[in-house]
Amino acid sequence: MPQARRIGVTMRVMRSSYGETRDALARDWPVLFEEIGRLGGYAPDWLMLPNTGKDCVDFARRQGVRGLLLTGGDDLGATPDRDVTETALLLWAEQEGLPVLGVCRGAQLLACQAGARLVPLAPERHVATRHDVVWQALGAAVGLPPAEERGKVNSYHAWGLEAARLPACLSPLAVCPEDGSVEAFAYTDRPWRGILWHPEREPKPAACDLPLLQALFSIS
Repeated sequence: MPQARRIGVTMRVMRSSYGETRDALARDWPVLFEEIGRLGGYAPDWLMLPNTGKDCVDFARRQGVRGLLLTGGDDLGATPDRDVTETALLLWAEQEGLPVLGVCRGAQLLACQAGARLVPLAPERHVATRHDVVWQALGAAVGLPPAEERGKVNSYHAWGLEAARLPACLSPLAVCPEDGSVEAFAYTDRPWRGILWHPEREPKPAACDLPLLQALFSIS
């Protein structure tokens, strides 16, 4: 049976009508984690991480976090406290050699950390819809479908990445065939992955998401 590593899960920023700042995580995520555990035969160990800036690194370290899941929500630059928190966590993850999975905004942050530049995408193709993806050759190494095979993913992002301008340290795992934008990628020098779709918003875990999530949680 695989042994689960503790994963720190980042959260979006919410501001109340009377000015209180809150961190929030969609309930879809805990439901997905439980389903991953049921399918994999072990219970994922996870912890919500507050947007407390650089102090969050000490909190994560004390709580035994050994991997990161950067969730969606909040455009980059819209919530500085979250930007600072996740950037500090990524620096720590790089120093410690920890695995990281970025989802939507989280993937965008991972790409920008590598020097990528986000570009606007057609809303009718990428915002609140579903579209095709074509899996790339490297994907087979992380358990994704074979190269050139097509699948479908959900899409809720207005900003994306051009395959032709992807930094050398990033390798595409999936692209949107209609416009060539990158839908998933991997760092070539560390266990960091990014996906632009939302695995937590599927009615049941998608086959393409399970290997990525199980690899993040599992030590062996």
